[in-house]
Amino acid sequence: MNLECYYQFFFTLLLAYFLGSFPTGYIIAKLKGIDITKIGSGNIGMANVFRTLGPSYGIIVLLIDTLKGFLPTFIAIKMNFPALFVLVVGITAIMGHIFTIFLRFKGGKGVATSLGVILAISPILALSCFIVWFLTVIITRYSSLGSILAALSATIITFLYQFNIFNLNLLNIQLENKLHLTIFCTSIFIFILYLHRENIRRIIKGTENKIF
Repeated sequence: MNLECYYQFFFTLLLAYFLGSFPTGYIIAKLKGIDITKIGSGNIGMANVFRTLGPSYGIIVLLIDTLKGFLPTFIAIKMNFPALFVLVVGITAIMGHIFTIFLRFKGGKGVATSLGVILAISPILALSCFIVWFLTVIITRYSSLGSILAALSATIITFLYQFNIFNLNLLNIQLENKLHLTIFCTSIFIFILYLHRENIRRIIKGTENKIF
């Protein structure tokens, strides 16, 4: 990559962070006269909006937060950045959501934005994660547990992909080393697991908020 490409990469990182930082749930709740950070779990993500404002608003937050991860990652892919650069752009969008500059670096838990990043990289992987999340929520009604298991499934699937046990067709980046994708998904899983530590404690105690 020449110097111009590095400049493009830098500005794509900025775009990824600021798109990721857009506090969708907070803004939608504010339009309804509600401070979502002071209701329910206090989180600005889809689940708390779903419980507080209703399913339609929760779905809107889910779609926009997913787009926040998808769009900058998709742009990075279309600009033919190396795979590692694309993954860094994706991580930056997720960090923007978790540490949004618009809410004093206190944001969501990065689940929907992570889904958007993975969707841009591998639609099949994203669909697999969404199915795990959806089935878990339907069975347990715990969105937090669904998020954790979905992130774990991405790590397991990409690990199996290294050994050609799971075929990720339609992979949109050219990986020099399949391990990079596993490390990427493992990093997301670790972040999501850490950010859901209180949810895990409540699930164990039986006091976790259910999405319905």
